[in-house]
Amino acid sequence: MIASRTALRRLTPSARCHPISLKNKGPAGGSFASLHASQARHTEANNVRQSILPLVNSTTRASRGIHNQTVPSTVSDHELEASVAKYPPWTPPAKGILSKLPPSLVPYAELSRIEKPGGLYGFYMAYLIGLSYGACLATPGPALALLAGTAGKLLVYNVFLRGAACTVNDILDREYDRQVARCKNRPVARGAVTPAQAYVWYGLQTLGAGAAIACLPNPLTMLAYAVPIQLAVSLYPLGKRFTDFPQLILSAPIAGGVLMASAAIGVDPFLTPTTAAATASLFMSHYIWTTIFDYVNACQDTADDMKAGVRSMAVLYQNTDAFISVMGAAQVGCLVATGVLAGFSPIYFIGAAGGNALWLAAMVKTVKRSRPDICGWWFAWGGLLVSGTTVLALLAEYVAGSGGADRDVERETPEAQNLANGFIIKPPLPATISCSSCLF
Repeated sequence: MIASRTALRRLTPSARCHPISLKNKGPAGGSFASLHASQARHTEANNVRQSILPLVNSTTRASRGIHNQTVPSTVSDHELEASVAKYPPWTPPAKGILSKLPPSLVPYAELSRIEKPGGLYGFYMAYLIGLSYGACLATPGPALALLAGTAGKLLVYNVFLRGAACTVNDILDREYDRQVARCKNRPVARGAVTPAQAYVWYGLQTLGAGAAIACLPNPLTMLAYAVPIQLAVSLYPLGKRFTDFPQLILSAPIAGGVLMASAAIGVDPFLTPTTAAATASLFMSHYIWTTIFDYVNACQDTADDMKAGVRSMAVLYQNTDAFISVMGAAQVGCLVATGVLAGFSPIYFIGAAGGNALWLAAMVKTVKRSRPDICGWWFAWGGLLVSGTTVLALLAEYVAGSGGADRDVERETPEAQNLANGFIIKPPLPATISCSSCLF
């Protein structure tokens, strides 16, 4: 009898029997449908709470050092119901680019995330950094027209690459996505497309990426970079099952775009030891930034990820301020090392190192797990703002050191006409610090 009473007390309010008066259930008093919907939302919120709290409490007890950020031990019914209501069931898009497409194509466009360019910025900015960095190293420097044309082709490549990466992520993570409020409406998770159909779409996008590579200079060299990048971004979702550091897996192929883009204009960024050290520092800077970028994105879903058993650095490291501060300092340090080793001017240091430091300080100040909307904003715009600052600084360095208006004249010389066969790297400047002191 005692056990029965205990079981009854554990039932959620909507599961208990309550007498309901029918007298006031007219137009003024609401409807059975609205009451039922309210009870359903309350039930779901309570179920989520019962699933999350043991995990939150165990994580809080086990956390040390950088992990030590207070995680609330209780979550109010209002907060949980608001979280459930924030991501309502999927409905056909009524605005934006998806609303312009035939309904049959909408799930495939959603697989590629064409309506969410934030991830595309995260992929593509590495290539713009590589192009502008390669332009700073090349002698004679490439014309702006050549840089712009190559950037356009790499943009097409990244649209396909990022779309394929998102598609295979949705296929492999479909069971997890059904347990995460923000992800439950993704096409495979909600059943709009089957995994087999999604794999076909993945294959078509991979072919599209290959076609874009064929249009680049030195396509065989580009393919040597593109194949491991494609494989790594495709296997990244599996890392969530076996390690707490899937962000470190994703960051490597994305940062590889820095190297691929430099090679796209014929520059060998590892030609000399000093140049190789500068390139490695720049690669590590973008590697670290991508880790921060994806960490902040994952902070939107920490509670749901813990419930679903998803492993990530956002679950492991609860203290966002400490994480972004430590990683951000390392990122800016790598940018400084790149400038010193490459012999860049103060233009680069002020724009790249100084600009990134300011953006990262703003992230430390504003990113909070209790504000997933702010985490989402940084994921949507952070790649463009932070990496874009580095691109602008490198382009300014390139223009300042290239003769500016004389660029078109240089292109007419016989030496400049051999650009398609590869650029000559500037002789390395004497290094003012040893390679062992690089922050990578």
